[in-house]
Amino acid sequence: MQEFQAPRFSTAERDRRWARVRELMAQDGIDVIVAVPHTGHHDHFSAYTRYLTGLGGYSLEVGAVFPLADEVTAIVVPDVAVNRWRAQQDWVADIRTYGRAFGDGMIARLKELKLNRSRIGLAGLAGVPRFADGIVAHLFYEKLKDAFPNAELCDCTHLLDVARYTKGAEEIEFLRGSVAYAEAAIAAMRATIRVGVTENEAYAAMLAAMVARGSEVPAMIMWAAGSPETLISAGPPSARRFEPGDIIRVEVEGRYAGYCGQVTQMAVLGQVSPGYHDMWKIQQEAVALCSALARPGITLGELATRTEAIAMGTPCRIRFLMHGRGLGDDAPIYVFSADDEIKRWPLEANASFIIKPMVLRDGYADVVWGDSIVVTPAGAQRLGKIEPAILEL
Repeated sequence: MQEFQAPRFSTAERDRRWARVRELMAQDGIDVIVAVPHTGHHDHFSAYTRYLTGLGGYSLEVGAVFPLADEVTAIVVPDVAVNRWRAQQDWVADIRTYGRAFGDGMIARLKELKLNRSRIGLAGLAGVPRFADGIVAHLFYEKLKDAFPNAELCDCTHLLDVARYTKGAEEIEFLRGSVAYAEAAIAAMRATIRVGVTENEAYAAMLAAMVARGSEVPAMIMWAAGSPETLISAGPPSARRFEPGDIIRVEVEGRYAGYCGQVTQMAVLGQVSPGYHDMWKIQQEAVALCSALARPGITLGELATRTEAIAMGTPCRIRFLMHGRGLGDDAPIYVFSADDEIKRWPLEANASFIIKPMVLRDGYADVVWGDSIVVTPAGAQRLGKIEPAILEL
C-alpha cells in the first residue's frame, strides 16, 4: 500500500506512555481500560483512544481496549479500511471493525481476555474536561455490566488525565507544529479581512491556510467580530460584511496529528482606540508575570491570584485563563472561577498550557492575547512566534 504521508509518533513514545499508563493502572488496581469512541467538542473527546492507540482524526470513530498486560486492541469505524489504519501508525496491530457496533466489538475483546472478575476502567465516564457528565453511553454501560456481572466498573478518567499531563519530547514538537498551523491562520486573517469582506470569507481563508499545511479537521476557530458595543464572547462566523472599527477576537487551534496548540489573537479594522492601550498594557504584564511564574511546583491557584492582582488599583480587572493543551483540552483547566481541586493542581515540567489572561473594563470589549507554552524550570517556554499585538487591519 502507498505510504501514508502524515506525522506519526515513534515506538519509543508509545512505550513511554504505555509504561506510564500501566504504572498508574497497577497503582489503582485496574486490569483493563476501555475507551469508547466519541468525536465531540472539535474531536477533543477522542483523545483517550488516540492517546492509547495513535489512531483517529477527522472525526472518525475509534474505540480501544487497553489491558494491563496483553495486546492492545482498536475497534475502528468501517468507513476506513483496516490497512489504511495500519498505515497511519505502527503502535497497534490488532485493529478490528464490527460495523458500527463498537460496544459489541469491545465486549468481544474483553471476553477474549477472560476478565470476568476484573476491575474495568472506563475512560471518560465522568469529569471529562468541558463535559462533566461524561462520554460513556448509558446503553453501552448497561451492556458491559450485563456481560461482566462479577467485574467492577470504575472511572479512570483522572488516571488518564494524570498520564497525559506531562508531555514527552515528541508531543511537545507536535504541539509546536499545531501552533505553527494556527499562526498561519492568523496570517491569513490578517491578509483577508478588509471592509466589505464577509466573516465567512475570512474564516474560510483561515481554515484553508491550516488544512493546506497539513492540519487535520475539525480545527477549532472560536470567532467573535463586530463593533465593541455588540461584541460577544464567541460564536460561528456569519455572512455579515466587515465595517470600519470592527474588533475581531479569535481562538485558533491547528491539529497536528491530533495535537491542538492554541493561539488567541485580537485585531481591529482600523486603528486601536486610545482606551484600549492601557488594557493591552495590563494584559501583557499579566502574560509576562504568569509566564515567569509558570515553573514546576507552583499551583494554578497561586498563579491566578498573583496574575489577577496586577489589575488592582486600575479601572480594569483580570480573569485568569489557563488550560491544558495536548490532544484537545487536556486537564487541568482553570477558567474564571475554578474549583478548589483545580486551584491546588501543581505545575510540572513539560506540562503544556495556553496562557491567555483576559482584561475587562466597563464599556470596552475584553482584551485578550495568548500563546501555548511548555512549563520549564525557567518558566514558560512559548511554542509560537507571533509578536504580541492587537493587529491593525
